Amino acid sequence: MLTKQIFRRSVALAAVLALSVGMLPSLSIAEGAAAYEQPELNPHIKSVIEADGYRFIDLNGNGTLDVYEDWRLDADTRADDLVSQMTVREKIAQMQHPTYLPRSDGKIPSYLEKWCATENIGMLLIRELSSVEAAAASMNTIQEYAEASRLGVPVLVSMDSVHGLSYVSGATVTPHNLALAATRDEELVKELAEIAREEHIAIGVRMTLSPEADIASEPRWGRVMETFGEDPDLVTSMVTTQVVAFQNGSDGLNAGAIVACMKHFPGAGPQMDGKDTSPIISSEETLQIHLKPYYAGLEVGVASIMPYYSVPLALDMENSAIGSAATLQDLLRDDMGFDGIIQTDWGMIWAIQEALGTMTGEEVSDEEAILIGVTQSRVDGIGGESIRLIDQMEELTGAGSIDEAILTAAAKRIVKAKLELGVFENPYCDVDYAVAYVGNEENQVVNLRAAREAMTLLKNDGTLPLDPNAAQTILVCGPRAGDMDSLVGGWSSAQEGLTIADALAAYAGEGTTVIYEPENVERITELAKDADAIVVSVGEPSYQHDPPWGYDTLEITQRQQEILEAAAASGKPVITVVTGGRPYILTWCDENTNAILEAYYPGNQGGIAIAETLYGMNNPTGKTPMQFPRDMESVNSQEGDVSFDLENPLYDYGWGLSYGK
Repeated sequence: MLTKQIFRRSVALAAVLALSVGMLPSLSIAEGAAAYEQPELNPHIKSVIEADGYRFIDLNGNGTLDVYEDWRLDADTRADDLVSQMTVREKIAQMQHPTYLPRSDGKIPSYLEKWCATENIGMLLIRELSSVEAAAASMNTIQEYAEASRLGVPVLVSMDSVHGLSYVSGATVTPHNLALAATRDEELVKELAEIAREEHIAIGVRMTLSPEADIASEPRWGRVMETFGEDPDLVTSMVTTQVVAFQNGSDGLNAGAIVACMKHFPGAGPQMDGKDTSPIISSEETLQIHLKPYYAGLEVGVASIMPYYSVPLALDMENSAIGSAATLQDLLRDDMGFDGIIQTDWGMIWAIQEALGTMTGEEVSDEEAILIGVTQSRVDGIGGESIRLIDQMEELTGAGSIDEAILTAAAKRIVKAKLELGVFENPYCDVDYAVAYVGNEENQVVNLRAAREAMTLLKNDGTLPLDPNAAQTILVCGPRAGDMDSLVGGWSSAQEGLTIADALAAYAGEGTTVIYEPENVERITELAKDADAIVVSVGEPSYQHDPPWGYDTLEITQRQQEILEAAAASGKPVITVVTGGRPYILTWCDENTNAILEAYYPGNQGGIAIAETLYGMNNPTGKTPMQFPRDMESVNSQEGDVSFDLENPLYDYGWGLSYGK
């Protein structure tokens, strides 16, 4: 093996030396050189050239084979050559990672061509895609723009896809991670991540801003739904499983991979009092707990890591992780040895200004924030700032405020990832294949299995399962029961599927009548008189990142409490179905309703899984991935960065009933 490695390095070096003096490398089989497998080339704009019996894309249009165009060479060698040909502005452009929201009429705005062809930005986040066909077609247009740029560097298209290809309508939108944690099924998580990888590739998206490596030690945080709960060991195993599945192995990127971006470094789970972007991690001891998934991620070759807005108190008392040299350079680069892409969360300038302003009381200019992020914390990908930073960073570099070597290193990491993915040879996707594959029946079968396994039965006095074939009337109430978004959860576009009310009606036998009343308490009271069982759906809407409930409570809303009380007052059996992404206080429900089913955000197959579980077609096996508090007093008295520290929880970690038990 060592002999082969030395031989390959020698061949690569010989090729570089030959090209440096204007000669094409001579690597013919007759001369004893290695034979190479010709990759598929699919240029839409640039020409194909030949050398040594192989075909290459003339990406810079100079009529000769440049080192970075030679797919036979290793990614490091090609990246060095490419970056050496870039201007300062082009290096800066590679670092930009703006957001593109498609127009409702489907037309491509003119600014997108400027971003990709004229400036040749390195990365592009895309959201809210109306269909698989539109998604795939948009990606091809983006890559055509990029191919037409001076150096023909493809764009690394990303998606904030924390639970499947969630921003594409009609895709496989899985349960959120908190629900997957309830399954304890690592093989299932692997299978879903592999489906996600293939659906991403099918539409031309080659980076996912996931997995979520945060340990949810603070249950009030609005992004708990994205995590795998509060157990560091469970979080670590699930996250590393996703990284390996996304990247098609544990040896770094390859042609069958998508870039996995672990977030939010160094661990955003312990948000103080649950308030997003608040200070986190107050001690070295707890820091090491929250770093555990990241150490494991580095061991399996994670390609990108995203720092968060919060100030990591154990590392830096003034700045957000995004702008903290102690966090990103001293810890992540030097101590942990990470050499992949540091991709900021969205809004680097705002994050640095907000953190420093809050912690020090000092105002920070845009220019100062740029210099902190680029020259001190030395981020590679800058998310969400549009392309306005290109001009600003170019001016600062010209003035000597930014060392070009920093830009070179960042640009190299980004283009190297693209070279490893093989997108320089073919960044395009097959629209017809994408339409046939994404969200197909086979993938949705796995997705439904995940939703079923996530169902967690918290209480049952024998009321469940309901008999779907009985002569009965089931009253379904609560606004969440008729809302698809409440099943899919945040970080998603609109998805089709069966709501809880629709699924209960669809899976009922001929003798069962299902009636749905969302939230009119007087009407619910009247309908309950003739009902044989009442299903009350409670929980949160699809987004809790900035929750209307506020961050200071996990209690059921007053309106939902009124619905529950009206249902219970009827004297009829009441089943509480909980959807959402945090461990709510369900003490009243435990004391006053007959059964409680925790469904989390179960994805676009969630309505079916809930109905099947209530009717006994699915035996619930989920286990709570977090402690469920008994009251807010225990939540307020806990330590936010420590797991399993609630006093006398209503349901402890790992709780879950099954039928017959």
